[in-house]
Amino acid sequence: MQSRLRKFIKLQAADRRLLGSAAASLVKARLLVMFVPIRKILQPVTPRAGVISQGTEAAKIGWAVETAGRIVPAGGNCLVRAIAGREMLARRGIGSHVRIGVAKNSPDLLRAHAWLECGDRIITGEGERRNFAALPVGEHYDESGRLEMEDGIVRTPSSVENP
Repeated sequence: MQSRLRKFIKLQAADRRLLGSAAASLVKARLLVMFVPIRKILQPVTPRAGVISQGTEAAKIGWAVETAGRIVPAGGNCLVRAIAGREMLARRGIGSHVRIGVAKNSPDLLRAHAWLECGDRIITGEGERRNFAALPVGEHYDESGRLEMEDGIVRTPSSVENP
């Protein structure tokens, strides 16, 4: 604990503030995961217009979330980290997307992992991401069970490929 405190004190003031903000965002994200349906949590977040901070970049946000996630209780959860990072980026006017992937380890075990993407970069959860197949993004099912993709193509459930 002493070495963590020393490292924290040695950081620049801006980095200490960023870690504090990440810790608060992790707590808020954990509460969201506990009390809000996942469908609502994963809806796209619109970044604030005109608030883009040139000094804080997405990689720095990722560092802060991953670092604070090792200390904050429940901050080690990949979905919590991805949601916290997305919220921090949106406050700074930077768009990002939470991605979820799955992996089947045995006939009766399905694992999932979440990560945060900003453009073509992985901001949080990159380490384990390679072991998971990403679920498709932008899917919407209508009342009859047809899959409507963002590209405007409509598919029936039998025509959807299983990755």
